[in-house]
Formats: sequence, C-alpha cells, structure tokens
Amino acid sequence: MVSAAAAKVLAQVREGLLFVQGDGSPLRPMKNVYQIREVSTLSFNERVLQEAEDGRNPLLERLKFLGIFSSNMDEFFKVRVASMHRRIELGKKGMIEVLEIIADKARDLDERSQAAYTDIVSALEAEGVKILDDQDIRDHAEIAEWLHDYFRTNVLPSLVPVIVGKKIPFPQLTDGALYFAIKMWADNPMYAILEIPPELPRFVTVPNGNIMYIDDVIRHFLNDIFYIFHYERIAAYEFKISRDAELDIDNDFSEGYVRKMEKVLQQRKGGRPTRIVCDNEMPTGLRQLIQKGLMISEDDTVISGGRYHNMKDLMRFPANRPDLCFKKLESVEHPVLDFEQLPMLDTIQQRDILITYPYQAFDHLIRLLREAAIDPSVQEIKMTLYRAAARSQVVNALFNAARNGKKVFVSIELQARFDERNNIKIAEFLAEQGVNVVYGVPPMKTHGKLLLIQREGSLYAGLSTGNFNEVTGRLYVDSLLLTADKRLTNEVATVFQFLDEASRMRTLTPPKFKHLLVSPFNSRKTIMKLLAREMAKKKKGYVLIKVNHLTDEKIITRIREAASAGVRMDLIVRTTYAMLPHKNIRAISILDRYLEHQRIYIFGRDDDRVVLMSSADLMERNLDWRVEVAFPIFNRDLQDEVVHMMELQVADQYKARILDETQCNQYAGEGKGEMGAQNATYLFFKEMAASMES
Repeated sequence: MVSAAAAKVLAQVREGLLFVQGDGSPLRPMKNVYQIREVSTLSFNERVLQEAEDGRNPLLERLKFLGIFSSNMDEFFKVRVASMHRRIELGKKGMIEVLEIIADKARDLDERSQAAYTDIVSALEAEGVKILDDQDIRDHAEIAEWLHDYFRTNVLPSLVPVIVGKKIPFPQLTDGALYFAIKMWADNPMYAILEIPPELPRFVTVPNGNIMYIDDVIRHFLNDIFYIFHYERIAAYEFKISRDAELDIDNDFSEGYVRKMEKVLQQRKGGRPTRIVCDNEMPTGLRQLIQKGLMISEDDTVISGGRYHNMKDLMRFPANRPDLCFKKLESVEHPVLDFEQLPMLDTIQQRDILITYPYQAFDHLIRLLREAAIDPSVQEIKMTLYRAAARSQVVNALFNAARNGKKVFVSIELQARFDERNNIKIAEFLAEQGVNVVYGVPPMKTHGKLLLIQREGSLYAGLSTGNFNEVTGRLYVDSLLLTADKRLTNEVATVFQFLDEASRMRTLTPPKFKHLLVSPFNSRKTIMKLLAREMAKKKKGYVLIKVNHLTDEKIITRIREAASAGVRMDLIVRTTYAMLPHKNIRAISILDRYLEHQRIYIFGRDDDRVVLMSSADLMERNLDWRVEVAFPIFNRDLQDEVVHMMELQVADQYKARILDETQCNQYAGEGKGEMGAQNATYLFFKEMAASMES
C-alpha cells in the first residue's frame, strides 16, 4: 500500500492538479494537463497486459504479449524510474511519493501478469502444449535421463557459480540478466549466486515434444554443480535487477564521438539498481543478503514475483502451432508498385507513392535501394539511420552502392537507446567501405527518417514515420512517402546539408523550410499555427492527431484552447497521454497485433485540409531537442487514403481503449465491435489492390 503522502499525490493527479513534465521537471500545479508521465506509461503497459488477458487473442499470441509486457516493464524501470531517482538526488520534490505510486501499480500489474501466465499455460496444456517443471522430470525417468545428458553436455560447462557471504565481496550483477540465489542448508548455511547464461536457449524441447524452461533444468541438477559442498538440501530462487540505463554524455567531444559513446556504454553496466524482482518463495534472509549486496533498500521497488522472470523470452516461445497464433496476413500488393514493371525511380518520377507497412511490403524500400545501388545514372545516396536490423538489408544495399562507385552519405544516431552498440558497428562497417558516415548533431538525437537519391540531376526522396528496419517493418505500422516533388526533395537536401555541416561543427545559419516541419527549427511554430487556424473556424474546425506520446505543455494548452472554441478533436495516442477530458476531445489508444507507430496530423476537412506524417511525437524533446521531420501529403488521393485509415481507427470499438482521467483502459463500445481497425485497414488495402487487378 502507498503512504498517506503518496495517496494524496495520487488523488491530486486524478483531479488534474499535478503533472510531471516530459523533460523531468518536478511536480507542479497545472490546469490543462492531468497525468504523471510515468503513471501514464504504466497505463500503456497495462494495455499490453490486457492483450495477454484477452481471450479473443490466440493463446501463443497472448504469451507473446506477456513477453512484450515484461520487456516494457524492464525498460520502464531502466529509464523512467531511473530518471526519477536522479531527480530525487537533485532535490526535486514530490518524486518519492510518485515512486511509491509507481511501485504499488507495478506490483499490481506483476500479480496480474502472473495470473495471466497461469491461465495461458493451463489453456495451452489443454491444447497439447505442456510446459514441464522439475517435478515432471522426477515422474518420467526417460526424460530425466535425456535431460541429464543435455545438461552435462550443453549447460554445465557454461555455469559459473559465485559464493557469497559476509567476508566475500558481492559480485557485480548485470542489468536484465537472470540469476539464481542459491541456499545450501547446513549447520552453517552457504549461499551462492548463479547466472543463467544468456547464450543458452531459454526453452528446451524434450523428446516427447513438450517444453521446459532452462531454469528448471538447472534447478533439477543443482547437485551436479555444488557436489563438493556438504548440505542437507539445496534450493535455487530466481531474481533479476534493473539498472539505470540513461547515458551521461557531456558536450566535450574532443576525444571523438564513437570513443565517448563506447566509454559511456561501459558506465551503464554499473548503473544504480532501480528494481529487484525475486521469487516470492525466496527465504527472507537470502533476499536481504541480495538487497544489501546490491545496495537496494526497502524504499526501492522490490517485487516478490513468481517462479520465472525475464518473461520477455516468451516472445520466442518455441511451440510450432500456427493454429494457436494470429492468422498470417500476407502483405497486400501495392496498387502502383506491384502493377508496374518500371524501375522504381521512373515510377516515382511520375507520381508520389505511399507505402504503409506491414499491410504493404517493406521490401519495396529494399528494392529501391538495390536498384539505386546498381543504376549507372545514380550518383549519390543519402540516408539517416536510427535503428537498423542486426543483419540489415538496408545497410547491405548502401554498402553495395558504395562498392559500385556511388557517393553514399549516412547520418547514423549513436544515442538510439539500447541500439548504441549495434549502431557503432554499422557505422564502423560503412566507414570501412568508403561511406561518408556522420553522427547527427550531438548532443541532440537525429530521429528523422529520410532518404535522398540523386540521379542525373534529379532528386528523389523517401520520408518515413518509422525506422528503415525490415524486422520492425513486419511488426510496426508505419508509412513511407516516395516522391520527386521538388517542394520536398529540395528541402530534404537542405536537411542533409545541415546534418553534414553540423557534424563538422561548423558555425551554422539555421536552415529555413517552407513545406517540411523540421525540429528544432519550425515544427512547434507550424503546429501551433495550424491549431490556431482550426481554432479560428470554431465549430467548423477539425483536428486529428495520432502520436505515440502527447505530453508537451504548450501544444496541449493550444489543443484545449481550440477545443474550447468549438473545434472537434480526435486524438489517437498509443502510450503517454497528458490531457484533461474535454467535451470536444475524444481520445483513444489502439493496441492490437501490430504496434501503431505512425505519427499523423490532420487539420481541417475541406479543400484547405492539411495532412502531415511525421517521425515526431508531441513532446518537448521531439519539438525542441531533436532533429525530426514532418512532411505534407500533397496528393489528394493519398490524403484520402491516410484520412480513411484514421477514420477506421476513430471508429474502432474492438481494440480501442478510451483515454480519460481514470486511466482504467475501458474499451470503446465495451469492445463489442465486430472488427478492429487493423483488420479493417488490411481489408481496405486488399480492396485497393483488387480494384487494380480488375
């Protein structure tokens, strides 16, 4: 239970009296926003958990949602809670009470996740997919014999137990790793820490086709590890910790940006612990020994959970049962690209192309890059990379272009959280191939998603709402505009010129843009103007905003002013939402089989309608402290396509949740709709493709 002080803070939050800004400034009175960002983020994680609890979803998909929930909670404590601890150390007021609220909510969500796991495992067993534990091994001698051989051959050589005690230094434990706390009962009890090596597969498929956690395999053969000790009995209790994952990067880049990032990443390993999750069966004395060794107090978040942790591994659960998964939706043929046999640059020269994946194939981008890499008339390719796949076809295409004598320029972001090491490797690889690699505009992040191809004096641009990543392109809903419109291509070229010159620390004149919205230069100003334009129309005004996060104070204030003037507002916010209810504002969040990742802004309904797509959320960091790009959709048919997609989302009464002051995630229409927006969108694209075939 939270303290009286925390309960008072929570009551004020629900009444719209307190708010923690996205930039980490302390709690303070506000009239126009209502929710603590961290509490709102937990509310999103609850929506993910709801998908695991939702019996309408196939069983193995529910298991994956549990894995996503676990991964999200890990990141939440590594980043958001770590940030709050830092603010406490700086003397910010109100944070301790908020941490209590978070810890209480996190424990509640953890209990629900355990209940959902138990329910799913039971249902899977009824479907013939059984997860064995160490008791099952005892009951089946043939399985026990096979597992013993497997353990000795594949597991035991990787295990490195560390004895702990009063006179022995406590070992350095890794953030996110999975550990056993071992107790050996004897006249003088002994203790050890044993990491479950991450290189081992988390799940083992035994000869009868059933599945077993590697955790239980190790538990069953503890005596094979600790046989040199004399004890009456031995037991292992699982736990993990989350550490502060924020990077402390100062503005001194004299030693080189890559070298600085490598040093800072080393520091992350020793970040302050922000949470410990342990088996609720762990003896009190053993838990206290671990907490003392990690310097975690009872004031920190300590969660007594179930038998298994790091449930993010459920995203890779090995059961091969397509009947227990979502029915696979094959990418729909694009109404232009799949029906014309021209080189893509020739097609783009004739018309703007909009690709929305995974409904349509991300592979069209790979095809474009491959064509450009071998086209003799292409002189130069420029691209931004924020998160690339581990074995990226995008990177391979850029490499191939450089080998074919093209000038290739890549701005790669080394501060993409948790992808830093991968991006350093990509940067070094591309630089070795002769690619001109720059690192954005440190200390700002370059988050805009841009591509520019120069062919025989003509420019072709790609502007995207999401990463150029073929893996997430199958899981995240994003859109990519391909265009030869000089209004856009010339300004994309200006962005790349800025990135190039800024990387060389030149004194810069801030670039000017007429059509693109580029942070930190004109995004905020233009959005405020467009909101003011609709506000002037009063009841005839209309705004639709779809983003991942809506927390910026000034934007929120202007939105509410417009709503109060009579403007009708539809807000679709995936994760963090910081608004008080208003009669003219309808706010929902959609979570389904795909992660909604597009950022879309629509102002007006008639001939003066403005449709923007963007890489940027409405947060202070995205508008003022990052390089972001929003781009207009000029083509009326493509505008209609985007508007129709959003109309399907606004009408969703299957997977949409209402965003209000209660943060209780009530389904719109009680979730009784016949079809969610994502399935409806898929059918919409199928109908477009069918009309081309006919």
